[in-house]
Order: sequence, then structure tokens, then C-alpha cells
Amino acid sequence: MFTLLFFDDWYLHRRDNLARHVAQPKLVPEGTLEDPHLDPAWGYPTVFRVPETGRWRCLYQGQLSTGRCAPVVAESDDGVRWTIPDLTEQVPLPDRVCPHQVLGLEQFTEWSGPYVDPQATGTDRWLKGLVVRRARGGFGLDSLLIESPNGLHWRYVAEADTAPWHPTGADPIAAAFWNPYRDSHVLTFRPALNDRRIALCETRDWRSFSAPELALQADALDTPCAEIYGMPVIPYEHLFVGLLWVYHTDPVVAANNKYLLGKIDCQLAYSYNGWHFQRTLRTPFLPNGAPGEHGSGCVYPYSLVPDGDALRIYSSASKGEHGQMRMNPASRQGAILLHTLRRDGFVYLEPPGGTGELVTRLLLWDEGEPELNVSVPHGEARVQVLDAKGVPLEGYTYEDCIPFRGDSTRWVPEWRDGRLLAALHDRIVRLGVRLTNGRLYAIRGACEVRMAGEARIFAELGVRTPARPGF
Repeated sequence: MFTLLFFDDWYLHRRDNLARHVAQPKLVPEGTLEDPHLDPAWGYPTVFRVPETGRWRCLYQGQLSTGRCAPVVAESDDGVRWTIPDLTEQVPLPDRVCPHQVLGLEQFTEWSGPYVDPQATGTDRWLKGLVVRRARGGFGLDSLLIESPNGLHWRYVAEADTAPWHPTGADPIAAAFWNPYRDSHVLTFRPALNDRRIALCETRDWRSFSAPELALQADALDTPCAEIYGMPVIPYEHLFVGLLWVYHTDPVVAANNKYLLGKIDCQLAYSYNGWHFQRTLRTPFLPNGAPGEHGSGCVYPYSLVPDGDALRIYSSASKGEHGQMRMNPASRQGAILLHTLRRDGFVYLEPPGGTGELVTRLLLWDEGEPELNVSVPHGEARVQVLDAKGVPLEGYTYEDCIPFRGDSTRWVPEWRDGRLLAALHDRIVRLGVRLTNGRLYAIRGACEVRMAGEARIFAELGVRTPARPGF
């Protein structure tokens, strides 16, 4: 099944009177977690369901009034309303500072949100924690790896058994994801301490790591002096979606200001192969809220969890700008936030007025019907099928299509006389979509995108060129 999303026009042949927009997730107010024991402004929450019980766990970190950070957990029946468990007996720790602490502080300075490893499900290495520790005897950070079967009980991987996940040490704004095209786990992090850009490395065994390669940095379309603070990456359909934290710095720093101020919001990046990333519109995906609201200063979305026809996005956020929380750790400026997003709802196409239309690239249609993720409660959507030359097929025109009015993530178009696209299997076609007063989020179908040369080879010789996953 191929999913056509609209981060760019690569899979389109034509786009008329359809504007591209970045969607914005909706805040779920009852999902806000304010920790009574610490401040999770830099929490970087990892949220998952426990396979044995179906309950939800949220692993994050928070800053204590002393200025130190502690790794902790919250639990929930629904992933919305959270409780703070008392792990004193279940997880004995010699230096416990709060009831829901999951790891001792002797080697711990900070961590990034733990990685739920899809290649290690059901093992004691299911969760990976990327921990940093203040370097002994000097300035800098050591990179340590911890592993857990459940998020509560952790063990450090002996430093003799694994290389550091970062060669020089860097701020703990790291994340990891599985890349099936490279058959590796890819880590995103900063190239070096305080170097606010995005680098990548990869590992296949969590014991050796490739050298970091620069992936993204702020450019001329960003606000003056902006920096890239971090980028968790979410594999989504055939793409990889980067939740890009853009740090809009204050370029003028007072001499008595230890921490650089500035707001942080989230924009979108994306990749077709999980290694080379691009940026789409610079409209914030998760913008800063109104003054005094959580996220008005900084917002750091970290986890994306599918939930039926919606996506849940869990973030850490602060009311203050960058560094303000550390100026006054007792001020409790941070919280864990929950937003929801429509399935496929990262980017959509919408006519600014009147009717818009798109036509896809050439598609080798294998079988079945297309599904459109479309919202037209007060408009309509129609689909037509065209041949390789762009000529509408008889019986499959816009006029033949039964118009759709409503909201569906899985609308299957039909044409009069009961015609369906499945009858055109093993043919090269294009799909046209005409939209009035609505939004189009995605097109799905059992098909393969073909360049003109590949389509000609198939049409004349009946030969399918090999698939090129990751392209």
C-alpha cells in the first residue's frame, strides 16, 4: 500500500488552485501533566503501552529544586489522565529523591526520551536510554547506554561492551528510530556540545556507532540567529517525519544572563529514506501558545503514538523562554502536554477559494481501490482516472464520479454504473482529484509510482522495473 502525502509535489504531475498548509494539532487540556515533585520543562517524554497490561507509561525527566535532573515515570489507563506511582518498593534505589524515580543518579546527569526498539520487542533490551553524565575530571559529557524490558528496571551497558553513542559528548537532545531502508537504528543528535544543528549516526547492534554526519542546520529562511535545538524522527508510512525544534534566539545577551533566552517551537522536516532530510513550509506545526500557557515559551514534541484514526503527540513544554526555568528551578514552569492530530494530518492541500485540482504522477495500479483522507463537510470531492497521456478514461471522469460530501480518512471513490478502479489493475494510470471547500490529506492505494521511462518499459514490454524503496 502506497500513501501519497503532501509535504511536497514530488508525486504530483499538476496542482492547480490548491494551497499547501501545515496542520496544527489540537491540545487536549485534560492530558496536561504537571509533576508535583519536579519541573519537566525539558522532559522529552516517551509514551507507550505496556504489552502485558495495556496501561500507558510516560518516561521523562524533570529538574529538582536543587537543579539536578531525575528520570521518572507516570502511568495512565487511557494515556490522557496521568498518575504518579510510588516505586519505592518495586524499584529500590539508594539515592531516591522522588517516588516515581526509575534510575539512580550516581551516573545520571540527563537523558533523552528512551527509545522503544521495534527490533527488540519482548526482550530485556526493548527500551534504550541515551544517558549523559558529566565527564569526570573536566568539562564535557560522557555518553552512556542503558536498557530496560519495561521502563521501570534499567541496567547500564558496561562501557567496555559498547562504544559511546556520541563520540565527543553532546547535550542530551537525542532521539532514535528504526530505518528499514538502511536496516539500522538511526540516531539524531547535535554534532557536539552546544552545537545546535542536527547530525545523524546509525547502529545495527547498539554496540558500535557510525561517525556523525551533518543533516540539517538553520538557513536563510529561518528567523535571524535561529538554531536547530533537536529533531525526533517518526517513521510514518513510507516517509520519516522530523519534529524539528527551532530555537528563535535572543541575539543580544546581557552580561549577567547565564542562559540565552528565546522561544522554541516545532516545525516539520521530512525524508524519503530516513537519512537525507528536507524542510517543508516554515509555518510552525506546534506553535507557542499565549503568554502564561504551557508552551508559550518552549514546546518540544517528542513522542507520536497512533490511536485509531488519530495520532497522539506528547511534548514537554514551558511557560518561560529557554533557560528561564534554570534561573529559578522552584518556579515550576514546565509540563507534559498531549495534542491530537488527524491521521495523515501533517500537511494538507486546500483551495483558497472555489475549486482546486491535482493530478498524480504515473501510477502502476496493482489492485483494489484508492482511499482518500479528505474533509469536505460543506464542499465536495471527486476523482477521475486518466491514462498515461492524461486523457480521462471513459466512465471514470469527474462527471461520472459520485461526489463525496463529509469527512473521512478512508473515502473510497465510486463511479456511476458501479465502476471501481480495481477493474483497471495492472495498468498505468493517473488519478485526478477535484476539491471544493475542503482539505485533502492523503491518497492511498495498492500501486507503485512510475517515472516516464519506467512506465514506457512496462507499457511496451510488460516488464516491471525493480522497486526502489527509500526513493
